[in-house]
Amino acid sequence: MVAAIMPPMTTMTSADLRVHNQVRLLRAVHDAAEPLTRAAVARRLDIGRNTAAALVGELEEAGLLHEVPAEAMGRGRPTTLLVPHEAGPVALAADIREDSWTLARIALGGELTVVDSGDHDRTPAVFAQIKAAVDQHATKHLTALGIAVAGPIRDGRWLHIAHLGWNEVDLDEHMGAGWPPTKVGNDARLAGLAEARRGALRGAGTALHFHIDFDIGGTLLLGGGSQTGAHNIAGEFGHMPLTGSRLRCMCGVQGCWSLDVGTYALMRHFGKEPGYGAGREFAREVLARAARGEPEAARAVDENAAALGRGLGALANALDPEAISLSGLGIDLLRLRRGLVEQACRSGLMEFRRGEPPRIAEGTVGEIGPLRGAAEIAFDAVLTSDWLKRRL
Repeated sequence: MVAAIMPPMTTMTSADLRVHNQVRLLRAVHDAAEPLTRAAVARRLDIGRNTAAALVGELEEAGLLHEVPAEAMGRGRPTTLLVPHEAGPVALAADIREDSWTLARIALGGELTVVDSGDHDRTPAVFAQIKAAVDQHATKHLTALGIAVAGPIRDGRWLHIAHLGWNEVDLDEHMGAGWPPTKVGNDARLAGLAEARRGALRGAGTALHFHIDFDIGGTLLLGGGSQTGAHNIAGEFGHMPLTGSRLRCMCGVQGCWSLDVGTYALMRHFGKEPGYGAGREFAREVLARAARGEPEAARAVDENAAALGRGLGALANALDPEAISLSGLGIDLLRLRRGLVEQACRSGLMEFRRGEPPRIAEGTVGEIGPLRGAAEIAFDAVLTSDWLKRRL
């Protein structure tokens, strides 16, 4: 759960405190795995029931929350549940893949509905397509937009996607004016954020997530928050020399972990030249052949799984996670070779850590992880005291 930031006590008025608690209440409703009652909200926020009732009433009057009767469970006064109001707030989220994009609408509480999608020409012109789709699906209740992209964004502006040949793409130039309040984030980091908020890492204090596709990206998660680093580009774990490769990566570094794990590593095993966002279907075919027991495909998958496990062990030594989740091809590798991944991870751990290795889990959010993570950063931008004061 993400905590609302408390204003300095020396400047907090009673009105400030009320808005602060209203934001906390909206955040609790948004983060909950299922609809909450007023009593549950009061317990979570450590406030009295009368205060909770007053806050709920004010938020309902403002068109931000709605109370509906719960399903009857025997005698007694019927319970009510807190659900999103039809008047909003609503966010949009976009996920830009190597040759396609998807746009979804998200309500408070996390309900996600895909509203548009399309293909693109692998150039930054895709942002104009996203803008047109956002304009088409925007309503008066739209509050923010989150966008997931398959590369790091330095200082929130300069986008790099090595496998598409995008270098120092200026988001300010390509996005321009007229957008709703917008946050752009790396897809792997956002997939991890989605797992922390909605999936396999919910409740974990310190965790790691890795999304494996053409290569590996990931994030360190602390208390449900993804760590971004000094220049907003933390999480490029795939570009660390964790497995001893002598190859040179498209990123410019020799020996990247990503050279041994993911789609491009599977392509190299079969003598194919990787690059520029091609090969995903080939990788799926190799995984299917390995599942059928074909020796050469099985060896390629074994190499991928062992390299994945060795890297996880090295990072566990450094960061001490209680849990690690995987998405993308990582789920396939776990399903086909979990024992090999776990064995390689354990052998890479310092000896005193081996008795209690980190839990390695399949991500549960699925392929929409980056899209759902983009929705989370959109709502993070919205659920603040400043936004609520303007909305009220």
